[in-house]
This record gives sequence, structure tokens and C-alpha cells, in this order.
Amino acid sequence: MKKLLIAALVLLQSGMVLATGLIKNGDKFYDTRGEVINAHGAGFIKVGDYYYWIGENRKQGVFVSCYRSTDLVNWEFRADLLTRDSDPDLRNANIERPKVVYNEKTGQYVMWMHYEYRHDYSQARAAVAYSDDIEKPFTYVKSFRPFGNMSRDCTVFKDTDGKAYFFSAARENYDLAMYELTDDYLDVKEHITTLWPGGHREAPTLVKHGKYYFLFTSGCTGWNPNQMKYAYAESIRGPWSELINIGDETTFRTQPTYIITVEGKESTSYLYVGDRWDPKQYFNSTYIFLPLRFKDATTPLFEWQDEVRIDAKKGIVN
Repeated sequence: MKKLLIAALVLLQSGMVLATGLIKNGDKFYDTRGEVINAHGAGFIKVGDYYYWIGENRKQGVFVSCYRSTDLVNWEFRADLLTRDSDPDLRNANIERPKVVYNEKTGQYVMWMHYEYRHDYSQARAAVAYSDDIEKPFTYVKSFRPFGNMSRDCTVFKDTDGKAYFFSAARENYDLAMYELTDDYLDVKEHITTLWPGGHREAPTLVKHGKYYFLFTSGCTGWNPNQMKYAYAESIRGPWSELINIGDETTFRTQPTYIITVEGKESTSYLYVGDRWDPKQYFNSTYIFLPLRFKDATTPLFEWQDEVRIDAKKGIVN
């Protein structure tokens, strides 16, 4: 009982208020144990009634950890999904930006990520793993360069027709490559295009609103924040619009990691999740959750809010 009371107190102090669904941006996020959430560069996936937050851990040989929530505010730690002991190929690896999608044909959850050798960024490879259970350790498959291309910051997007796509920074981050995945999502089968060659973009995240796809990226300035830009297209294969600034010149001191579609009984809303990196100490980095609204069919709106209230059951974020 004492441990539960301490955990509740920490959650309240962290800005995550249990009863009201309120998040205070800028504070550390704690799980229901009262421990700091370690899940950066994350992806989110909804399975049944739960949203799963899956991201980088980097502590004690853990690469990827998993948390779940029914309300997007209170997060319960579930498991470490990938560690240095998961495969010999991971003993000296560094893993970033894990993203998970579900394949109905195989019944597997498939994770794509950025693979490096420790903190040497010369490998520039993609890696893939899978699991039959979102809360169980993943089986590592391989790391590789898709069609021989470098692969760093990345994301995976599953479309409504069941096809899945992999986006990753290539050619020393000067290009953004787009691939279609194989039917089992375990490999790439087509290099569709290179987006904005020479644009020097990274941290891609994709969302569909109405009949348009929106791709958000950051510039390449290391751990320091910069201007987020977006582009839109009616077909995921393009053509894509030019890159357009959104938010302020530092993206409110964040870098994009994912945009959650919050579909509820009354409405569908969109929630931007960004990492607020601490360049001096990775483990002091925090997270920012902000509403992503739409002025019209092709114009997203992104503004700072100290507090964000979420009603996931209704599908309302404000």
C-alpha cells in the first residue's frame, strides 16, 4: 500500500493528473510504478483497448521498452522488448526510433528501427524484429541497408489497405528514402522514391487525415531542435507538396517522433508526440504531447500549450 501511495504522489507531481486526463508539458513522465518512462524516439500502436508506447530505453542493456495505457495519460510498464541479449548481432549495437505495426496476414507485430554500432554512426542500417505478442520479447531478424542505401532516422506507416511503408534518412541524411515493405513486413520490396533530395531531413512521422497523407520531418541539427516542416499528398506514393514550416523555429524545443490518431466515440483527434532532447545528458530528455489540428483539408495547425487534456474514449484532445 505504501508503494502505491508513493507512486500516485509521484504521478501527481509529474503533471500527469489521474482523474482529469491532464498532461503538463515540460515535466518528466512517470509510469504507474512511479518510475521515469524511458521510451524515446517512440512509436505508438493501439491494440484492443490499449495504446502501446514503444521506444528507446538505453539503460542496463535494454534497447526497447513497452508501456500501455487506456487513456494516453497513465502508462503501465509491460516489458522490455529488445535487449543486447536478444541476438548476437545486438551485443555491440545501438538502436534508435523503434516503430511497430501489426500484420493481419501473419499475426505478427513487426518492429523496424535504426541500427548502429554502439555510438558510431557509420553503420547507418535498418533493422527488423517481430513478435506474436506485443507485450513479449521480439525475435530479431537482421540489420541491413535497404537496396544498398544508408538508413538512419526512420518510421513505418501502415495504410488502410494493409500495405506498409518504411521511410528513412539516407545518403548521410541528405535524402529521405521511401520503401514499400513485403507482404510479411519483414523486408523491403520496392524503393518507391527519394523525397526532397538534398533536403537534409530526418525524424519522419506520417499521419493520414481525410483523403490526405501528411509527412512531418525535422532538419538535421544533431540533438538541437529546429524548424519542423510538413508536406502532403493525396497518394502515399506522391506527388508530394513542397515542404512547409509548421510551429515555431524550434518546434517548441522538440523533435517529432510520432502522431497518434485518437479515435473515440464522439470524434477523432490527433496528438503530436515529440522528444525534448537534452544534448548534455540523454536521460534528462523529456516528452511533449500537443494537439495537432487541421484548419482545412491540407493545413495542419500546431501551437504550444502548457497543458493538454485528453479524453481518449471520446476521441477529444484539447
